[in-house]
Amino acid sequence: MKHIIKLPAVILGLLLLVTGLTQNAMAQDEDDISLETFYEELAPYGRWTQDPEYGYVWQPDVDRNFRPYYTDGHWTMTEYGNTWVSDYEWGWAPFHYGRWVTNRFDQWIWIPDTEWGPAWVSWRSGEGYYGWAPLSPQYNDFSGYGGYDAPLSWWAFIPQINIYSNNYPVYYNRGQAFYNRTAFISYTYRGGGRPFYTGPRVDDIRRVTRRDVTVYRVNTARRPGRYSITNNNINIYRPRVTGGRGSSNPAPVNSGRPDNAGGSRPGRGHTPSNGQSAQPSRNNQGRDNNTNPGQPAVNDAWRGNSGRGGRGSNVSPAQPGTTNPAAVRPEAYTPRTGNDQGQRPQRSRRDGIDRPEQMQQQMQRDGQQRAQQDQQQRQQQRDAQRAQQDQQRAQQDQQQRAQQEQQRQQQMQQMQQQRAQQDQQRQQMQQQRQQQDQQRQQQDQQQRQQRAQQEQQQRQQQQQQQQQARPAEQGRGGRGGRGN
Repeated sequence: MKHIIKLPAVILGLLLLVTGLTQNAMAQDEDDISLETFYEELAPYGRWTQDPEYGYVWQPDVDRNFRPYYTDGHWTMTEYGNTWVSDYEWGWAPFHYGRWVTNRFDQWIWIPDTEWGPAWVSWRSGEGYYGWAPLSPQYNDFSGYGGYDAPLSWWAFIPQINIYSNNYPVYYNRGQAFYNRTAFISYTYRGGGRPFYTGPRVDDIRRVTRRDVTVYRVNTARRPGRYSITNNNINIYRPRVTGGRGSSNPAPVNSGRPDNAGGSRPGRGHTPSNGQSAQPSRNNQGRDNNTNPGQPAVNDAWRGNSGRGGRGSNVSPAQPGTTNPAAVRPEAYTPRTGNDQGQRPQRSRRDGIDRPEQMQQQMQRDGQQRAQQDQQQRQQQRDAQRAQQDQQRAQQDQQQRAQQEQQRQQQMQQMQQQRAQQDQQRQQMQQQRQQQDQQRQQQDQQQRQQRAQQEQQQRQQQQQQQQQARPAEQGRGGRGGRGN
């Protein structure tokens, strides 16, 4: 009985052990990926193109105002320092692996890499602002001296108090003068792998924001996707990417997935997926078939030689009212059968039936040629319409860019005007203060003069009173002496 009870327990233990090993194996498989995973996971959200300098790069399908580490996301403090948390479903990869650069069209593209980091950016601080810019693939010097001199248009600056806001204001370039008044933040994390800049420290952010800063813990999610927060934990998919790093990224295994930068659009000279030409094969054509697809086959009876005129012969049939070239007699012709006088032999009943059939075949051929011409014209019209649409799109893009540039210039002009007005107001206030100070000084001088005059008048009055009082006292004294 004891053995019977122990057997189910042993089986249950074995099942639990096998299940645990299977889960561990699955977890290990999920943690280890290759660059091919990037190609597959990011393909629905953008397009892969071939870059002559970096190899295969990825461009997301986003708005023209998109900026990495600024659009649809925010900063959060973790054990690795300031960590970028993206709101995009694909944000787990481009903001924590690889680097961002701009191409010749001022569009942001992402270059894959195998090293994970909370954010591959450089930090600056000054004038009450925090700023950051994406690191280029060429930058690997994390010595902490001088920082990364990124292009000025890559830098984003926001007030320090808004560093952990969920939404950042509309981006605009603050200029070289403002950049020169900021300083590089050299705090670096060195945990055994490639180092990265952590940005401002927790104490600094607490001091400038006057708020408590929560330090989250980064946990590895099991599947790619958007981040999630549970208590003080941030769940981000961060697998280990296998494969070495080189000067350029290799092509994916399925080379048909990424789009070549110079690839043709479907519908214009598109080659079928099987790699064969869209034209019909000649192997399926008969010996007497025309090599041009769509043209009807030429019968040997139409060639006037019963099939002995050669493969390339294509003699037009005789039309009503004309002479059939095949029936023309050569010189010194002597008929061997029929009429000995050399006259035209009589037509059989079959000859009267062949001509309408030939006319009908000719009409069919003409109709097919017209259909081909119509199809070619339609195709040309479609190509012309597509070219016009492409041209219109290009013009619209140029107009939008020009409008955006004008809006930016107008904003800059408005800001300059506002600054000029503020400077004028400050000057006016200074002038008013100077005038008020002058008025106060004049009033003080007047009051002093009045006080001096009053004191002088009082002194004069006292002297007059004293002079008037002396004769009276002398008179009183003389009278008293006489009485004695």
